[in-house]
Amino acid sequence: MRQRTGGFVLAGVLTLTGCAHTAAGLAPDTLGRLESTSGGFLSGAVEGFDGEPTVLNRKDFIWALDFAPRGQRVAYTRLGDKAYHVSIWDLSPAAAKSGDARAPVMRADPSVNVQQYDLEGVTFSPDGSRVATVSRSGAVQLFDAATGSQVVALATEEPLVSVAFHPDGKWLAVGSAQGLVSLLSVPELAFGAEARLHVGPVSALAFAADGTLYSGGWDGHVRASDTPEQVLKPDVARTHFERRGGFAAVQGRVDSGPPVVLALDSRTPVVVLTTAAATASGIDVAFLKDTVTVPGALGNTVARLSRGRTLRFKQLTLPGVDVAVCDACVPQGSQGVLGAPFAERVDTVFDETTAEAVFTLKGGAPEGASTAMARALSPRLDFTFPAHVNDVTVDARGKRLGVAFSQEKAERNRTVYERERKGIQEPQGPWNAGALVDAVSGQVLRKWELHHGVVSTAAIAPDGRSLASGGWDRRVYLFAEGAPEAAGELEFGWSVRRVRFSPEGHQLGVAAWTPQKATGSQESDPAAVVVGVRYASPAVEARAAQ
Repeated sequence: MRQRTGGFVLAGVLTLTGCAHTAAGLAPDTLGRLESTSGGFLSGAVEGFDGEPTVLNRKDFIWALDFAPRGQRVAYTRLGDKAYHVSIWDLSPAAAKSGDARAPVMRADPSVNVQQYDLEGVTFSPDGSRVATVSRSGAVQLFDAATGSQVVALATEEPLVSVAFHPDGKWLAVGSAQGLVSLLSVPELAFGAEARLHVGPVSALAFAADGTLYSGGWDGHVRASDTPEQVLKPDVARTHFERRGGFAAVQGRVDSGPPVVLALDSRTPVVVLTTAAATASGIDVAFLKDTVTVPGALGNTVARLSRGRTLRFKQLTLPGVDVAVCDACVPQGSQGVLGAPFAERVDTVFDETTAEAVFTLKGGAPEGASTAMARALSPRLDFTFPAHVNDVTVDARGKRLGVAFSQEKAERNRTVYERERKGIQEPQGPWNAGALVDAVSGQVLRKWELHHGVVSTAAIAPDGRSLASGGWDRRVYLFAEGAPEAAGELEFGWSVRRVRFSPEGHQLGVAAWTPQKATGSQESDPAAVVVGVRYASPAVEARAAQ
């Protein structure tokens, strides 16, 4: 990694593994104001990177990175030898070990999921107590930020690629590779609301302090959605469906079990589960005493019956359902059948445009049914750009956005790898850029076109006056609003995946891939880095109360 600051190159490749950055580059009075101001952040023109970077990882592909809103902590997702992990670090001097007051400390490094599914999203809760991850497996997971222990996990229906905490800490937004944005309660991860805001991947999610949710997508849109509180309606649910073996199949849950694929067939006189699905749902099949006769293509089958179960489809619940356990009664490719008892209580309409089944309880929610407050997703603004949107961040005031654009989709394919292997540089272009964008009008206030090819990430400083961007050209640039050239530059060994400012604005975190080595120490170029940011004449401002 090479660092370029104010036009000067710091020669050689940095090998530092400690030296955690604090606000040491600040004047004592500025540092004092920053430490004494609740929610304080630096404001002013950036003039470069400050000192040598802290290298947290130089072995792995690092996908995503986030700072804790409170406390000097950072989390990143990494592809390890056997699985994806989320690594949680404490950067504060008080965390130092072995008497080295400069060394950061890894607090936790739990395994999250197998290598097959990319772990593209990570975020801290507003109080810093939890870390959330989302995976292309469709899983959402919450971890204790102090211990790394899993708090809760939820399997959703679509691959997930982005995540953000609501400012109140009680809701989590997740974005799918198919354009769906969902709100889930914390810590239960119960369904709250959803909207298909984009066509294709929801590349980024970011909340402003007032609860406005900004979402970006490869469809060239940035959308702003309000998230007001509302009464959750327990009588309607939309769920993804597929055509399998002549049946429409949906995902649901029995009691508090994992998702199961259920075929819709009103000709079957009962609701059915396979033995494996019933066991996973908490049904002790061996101890079931009641039986029921289930007709099938090969004749009648006597199946064991579990009474009084609850079917769950997002916020819609259907209590008091008897479930038969029969492997021979379930069509291939499914784990159960929603038979006549389901059809008698639920109307089903198929939305072929979105491939969703809309379930509505006949007669509405039962009288006296419990209701809960949730947050709605109400799209309000739609900004369209002639490029793919790869990242969106919002400043502390909610007035400006930092947006990463690319003229080509940010897709890793054989053509991209071949160009990189041959050292062929991607072109610069008017929309291979990082930009400052007005959060109300969508107007591009300032755009920098220094990157070659895909600009994968852009982070706006808390004061909204500076931008950091990173791309597949291995570069990270630091820009000040009024300057045409970069105030600072870092060069990495491979693609930069994520850049983020710390809440105070005096640090920048970088996640990158690194050329991996299978021999020796396996250490390569820096992949997870925290570096200081220097301001010309820094002032201290406070975030507005939420």
